[in-house]
Amino acid sequence: MLLLRSIKQKLQTSGFDLCHPIHTAWYNQMIQNEGLVEKGALQLLPEPSPSIVQSDEEPSYNAVLIGNTKVVWPSFIDWLAVKVKEKKRQQDIVCVGSAATHHRHETAVEDVIHSNPFDTYCEESLSRSLQELCCRGDESKKITSYELFWSNGKRQKFFTNSTERHEHDTDVSINNQYHCFDNKQSSFLVSMQRIASASGQYWHDEENTKLCVHPVFGTWMAFRALVIFETEHSYLNDTSNRSSSGGRSNTVSLPSPCPCPLSEEEMKEAKKIFDYALEMNTVSGQSSNNIGSYGTQANKTWDELCTFLHNQVCKGSDWDEVPESMKPWIELRNAISVGRSDWKYDEAQLLYHYTKDPNILRRELERIKCRNIEQNE
Repeated sequence: MLLLRSIKQKLQTSGFDLCHPIHTAWYNQMIQNEGLVEKGALQLLPEPSPSIVQSDEEPSYNAVLIGNTKVVWPSFIDWLAVKVKEKKRQQDIVCVGSAATHHRHETAVEDVIHSNPFDTYCEESLSRSLQELCCRGDESKKITSYELFWSNGKRQKFFTNSTERHEHDTDVSINNQYHCFDNKQSSFLVSMQRIASASGQYWHDEENTKLCVHPVFGTWMAFRALVIFETEHSYLNDTSNRSSSGGRSNTVSLPSPCPCPLSEEEMKEAKKIFDYALEMNTVSGQSSNNIGSYGTQANKTWDELCTFLHNQVCKGSDWDEVPESMKPWIELRNAISVGRSDWKYDEAQLLYHYTKDPNILRRELERIKCRNIEQNE
C-alpha cells in the first residue's frame, strides 16, 4: 500500500504540487456515460484494486493525477541550469581563453533549450520520484508495477520486479531490479480534464469553454500524468481488468462533482473568448503564419487539439511577438478571476507554456546566472 501523503511529499520536491487520488473506475464510468468509448474517441483505463490510502483507512484509490501550479517553474529553471553545466562538460571544444569558454557556454545553452526541456524535466523528475517511492520503503513493498499515462499520449509501464514484462510494450530499459516498458508504437490518449473532474476536485466546462477550473488555483495549473498502481493481488477477483481496455468495477462510486466556481457573467465572457479563439484558428480565420491553426485539426477531438497546441513552437518571448491566433487561448485562461491574483503564472512561464519560444529560456538562464553572481559577491 502507498500513503497518499508520501506520494505528495515526494513529488513536491520537484515542484509538482498537485496530486489527486482517484479510482480509474470513476473515469471509465464518465467516458462511457458520455458515449466516448462507443465512438472510439477514448479508451477505458485498467481498473486494478485500490492500493492508495489517505491515512489508516482501507485503500480507496488505485491512481493519482499529477500536476503543477506556478510552483514548478523555479525548480525547472534550476534543473535547466544544471543541464547546461552538464552539457558544457560534455563539449569536445578545447577551452582556450575567454572566447572559447563563452562559445562552449553558448553551445551548451542552445543544445539544451532546443530539446523540449520542460517535457523532459517532467518525465525525468516524475519517473525518478515514482521509482524511489515504489522500489524503496516498507509501505511500497506490495506495489509490483505502476503505469504512467502522460498528457501527451505516451504510455509507460514500470515493474518493480524484473521477472515481469508487459505483454503489449516494447523497448526494454533495465536498471537493476527496475524495468521500464515503453510502448512507442501506439498512443493512449487520456482526457486529463475528465480525470480531474472525476476526482471531484475540479469543475470542467465541457459544453462551452472546455476549461478545467479549481476552486483555489482557478485555471493556473496543468496536468502532467496519471499514474495507476498495481499490487500482486490487483486482479485476483477480476482478471478482465488486466487488459488495456479495462474492466467494469461497480464497487467504487463516483465522487460528488465540484460545483461551478464561476459567475454567470464570467461564463458568458469566457464563452465569447473561446468562440473567438476557434474563429481565429479556423482555415478562414487563421493568421498568416499559420501557427496554432485549428483548421488543420478541425476534425479532431478537443483532447487531440490540446495535444496539437501543446506541441507548437513559435515566437513569443514577449506579448507583441505572440501569434494573433495564439493570444485568445491565453486570454481565455486569464478571463477567469478565481485564483488569478495568487496563482497566475509569471510572464516567462505563461508565454513559454503556449509558445515554447527558446528565447524565453535563454533569458531565464541569464537571470539565474546574474543571480548566482550577485550571491557570490
